[in-house]
Amino acid sequence: MKLLAKAHISQRRLIEILRVIDSADKPVGARAISDSLSNRGYDLGERAVRYNLKILDELGFTKKQGYSGRVLTALGSRELNDALVDDRVGFVNTRIEEYMFKTSFDPDTSRGDVIANTSIVDKADSEKVFEILGRAFDAGYTISRRVLILEEGDSLSSLEIPAGSLGVATLCSITIDGMLMKRGIPVNTSFAGVMEIRKKQPIQFTDLIAYAGSSLDPMKMFMGRKVARVVDAIEGGHGLVLANVREVPIAAASQAAHLLEQSNSLGLGGLITIGDPGKPVMGCPVGSGKIGIAFCAGVNGPVAAEEMGVKIKTSPISMLIDYSRTTSLK
Repeated sequence: MKLLAKAHISQRRLIEILRVIDSADKPVGARAISDSLSNRGYDLGERAVRYNLKILDELGFTKKQGYSGRVLTALGSRELNDALVDDRVGFVNTRIEEYMFKTSFDPDTSRGDVIANTSIVDKADSEKVFEILGRAFDAGYTISRRVLILEEGDSLSSLEIPAGSLGVATLCSITIDGMLMKRGIPVNTSFAGVMEIRKKQPIQFTDLIAYAGSSLDPMKMFMGRKVARVVDAIEGGHGLVLANVREVPIAAASQAAHLLEQSNSLGLGGLITIGDPGKPVMGCPVGSGKIGIAFCAGVNGPVAAEEMGVKIKTSPISMLIDYSRTTSLK
């Protein structure tokens, strides 16, 4: 297999592009491939896709069909059939751990990089989006009121903002995990799920997906299934919001609680509860010798905007951004 000569993460990326092309019933272009990869849990912009397509062309796995896009060659089909079946198993957890390690936000100085979810919306809908993002935070269902706004034509990492659109980066709850790690607290992001809200209070998880061994981002899977009812929770106090759980050792419980209190004083909210040692947290299993910490997901704001009819494309755990570049919603 020629792809095995590549670095493993590049191999996974190339194989996933081959899968996208193979699943199409016609030649497919870079933009369509980028959109499909995003739906599968990969954050790869159109420019990066073009670069990888050149590699696949050189390997003889794909070929151009005029201006229509790429198709697989016979060699490419064989390569895809021979690809490792577990090429993406555990990839989501690895990606989370990498972002946690790269997080540099220091609550003592309020400086450093934080993990962000990114959304692209039409400019005409921007005020509506900002309003519901603020309301979602005020209700306790997101992490922060702070956002980074990107104008049309701007680019950041692999995100490119098309004409007539705005990019909105919101803080991801995995930032909290990175902060715990930086304080020397071992942390394991264990589950994503759907949290039932009654009378404005979190009751229990109604659905859970483990991050470990997952081939797709569980949060993105819940978003794709449209199982949340964030607007109902905001407006009526009864609904379903997205949330996740991380585990830390019992010995680090007091240190973790102190950090979360400090973070809350800085405007980083979304904490649902800190569980009891070795006990399930809101119905989510927790390992022996651990405590579970449940947080609302940072994507609940964009999810609420979509529920209100806004056309919005959101990518969870999308990139790192400099906290000092963010501004607070009014």
